[in-house]
Amino acid sequence: MNRELPPLPGTRRAVTGRIVRGIAATLSILTLMSAAGVSATADELDDRKEQLQQQLEAQRGAVEEADRALSSAVSRHADARARLSSAEAALAEAEAAEQEAEELDRLRAQELEEAEIALEKAKADVAAALAALDSVNRRINEEILVTTQQANGLMNLALLFTDVTTSNLNQRAQLAETLFDASAQQLDELEMRRLALEDAQAAADAAEKAATEAREAAAAQLAARQDAADEAERLREQVAQLTAAAAAAEEAAGDALAAEERRQAALEQEAAEVESRIQARIAAAKKAAAEKAAAEKAAAEAAARKAAAEKEAANRSSSSSSGSSSGSSSGSSSSSSSGFRLPVNARITSSYGMRLHPVLGYWKLHDGTDFGAACGAPIRAAASGVVSERYYNAGYGNRLMIDHGRINGSYITTGYNHASRYIVSVGQRVSRGQVIGYVGTTGYSTGCHLHLMVWDDGHVVNPMLSRFFG
Repeated sequence: MNRELPPLPGTRRAVTGRIVRGIAATLSILTLMSAAGVSATADELDDRKEQLQQQLEAQRGAVEEADRALSSAVSRHADARARLSSAEAALAEAEAAEQEAEELDRLRAQELEEAEIALEKAKADVAAALAALDSVNRRINEEILVTTQQANGLMNLALLFTDVTTSNLNQRAQLAETLFDASAQQLDELEMRRLALEDAQAAADAAEKAATEAREAAAAQLAARQDAADEAERLREQVAQLTAAAAAAEEAAGDALAAEERRQAALEQEAAEVESRIQARIAAAKKAAAEKAAAEKAAAEAAARKAAAEKEAANRSSSSSSGSSSGSSSGSSSSSSSGFRLPVNARITSSYGMRLHPVLGYWKLHDGTDFGAACGAPIRAAASGVVSERYYNAGYGNRLMIDHGRINGSYITTGYNHASRYIVSVGQRVSRGQVIGYVGTTGYSTGCHLHLMVWDDGHVVNPMLSRFFG
């Protein structure tokens, strides 16, 4: 067989349904014919060629769909696992970024709070400096007003015409000096207060700038944290979806694997049953040959005794006769040369031997040789013999077996599989090279071909051994 691939869930019911309907249709034909008491001969089955051809086409489509479904399930499972792994890595990075954003957000909030406090303090310092400056200005204004009122131009003119004593003049000079010193101190204090106000205002401006930057940084970080949280949430949803997809794909692949294991078990059971039937026929043939040989031996012995008795009687009746006669007998051997020929004229597409199963992952035997013949190509008997079996199997499709008897010391049986139909019946003797059926793609097959098998003493062997087709 070319490939042995099972259907998967989702398509398995549809695929299995078509295969079962195809098998059931064939079985229903046989059942109805048996119920009517009619012998189901190969010719009568061949009359339903068109109906069977439609069923075979449906089965071929089912197998191809099963093949595609299995490949798709395995691919989906691997892809889902790969995408899930990437999504989980991205989620881990996003969650780390989200955590980092939250920590940075807290830091920016703390910085903003400190900046706001510093700004409030700076504003308070400005207010205090401004109040102190106003206080000094008010005192200076009052002193200037008093001085101006006491020392105006008329008072200075009066000094020229008023009789002023030296004592009064000294008092006036001391008063003027005192007023001057007080004014200078107040002016110094005023300058100091002005400079303090400028410093406080500069600090307030810096605090306001820092607070503004802190607000902007906090707002930007808040947006970044929200983006990180949104991305992490999106990736969590994606991981959840991919996890579900991976689980579904894994379940589908598991179902496909279980279906393939069941089909492999069925094929192995079919192979064992075929070998058992062939060995039973060989045992029956050996028994029949032994019985025939014993009968021939007994008959020969009886004939010899009869001839001896007749000879003795003849000798008594003719004592003067001294002549004698002798006879000879010849036997034939059941052995014959192989005389095998290839059943189809096509290249080998798959040889007999162990191969790694693509789904189950272990080595299994490909129990025949595949020839890539075209659909409808005639299949010819590899050697002369008797058709021993003809039936349908889900794996091998339409099967036919020919017992060739004892050849070079071994009992040989050939098997032909996946045919579209056969034109010979069970029990019919066929000759080497006689057309027995036509190439098809029934059973688990992805294209038209002939799967040739050979049993040697009831055990499957490589069909292309030199003693068969050498």
